[in-house]
Formats: sequence, structure tokens, C-alpha cells
Amino acid sequence: MAVAMLCVGVWTGAQDKPEVVEVTGILVKVSAVGADSTGWEMHLPNEVNIDGRMTKTVEVQGDPHKFQKLENLRITVKGIVMHPSADRIVIKVQKIKE
Repeated sequence: MAVAMLCVGVWTGAQDKPEVVEVTGILVKVSAVGADSTGWEMHLPNEVNIDGRMTKTVEVQGDPHKFQKLENLRITVKGIVMHPSADRIVIKVQKIKE
């Protein structure tokens, strides 16, 4: 019984760990009327698999002042994948470079 509980605890703990990704693309400012948005997204050159979903765009969340300086430039970000809703993928930026 103790072994079964330990296995379930390890499996649950592994699921709680957020996925960290690094992607490169063009940073653009976006607006969405009547919808939630971080206001910034990256357009990726090719589809990538992020958390089991294929996508060419991801929203990014971070310092908007830094994002303004890098708008329309090719950048690389590393960050934590978040899913605020079923149809949105947001990367909470930890590192960003041009």
C-alpha cells in the first residue's frame, strides 16, 4: 500500500511541474476586442509543439517596456508555459534576447 501511495505522489508531482520552453520568432503587439490577451505575441517561423499542441503563434507575458523596445524584431524567449484558457498558450518570459 505504501509503495502505491508513493508512486501516485511521484506521478502527481511530475504533472505539477510547469513546462519550460525556448522559442524564436518575431515579437508583435496585438489587441483583441472583447477577449483576454497579454497584448504581445510571437509569430514563429515554423509550427512547434508546445505542451502537446502544434502552433505558429504564442502569447508572451512579461515587461511591456522591454517588449516595446523589441517590437517587430526577431527574438528568443525562454519561459514557463501557461494555459489561461483552453485555446490560449502563454509563455511567461524568464529570459529574452534579440
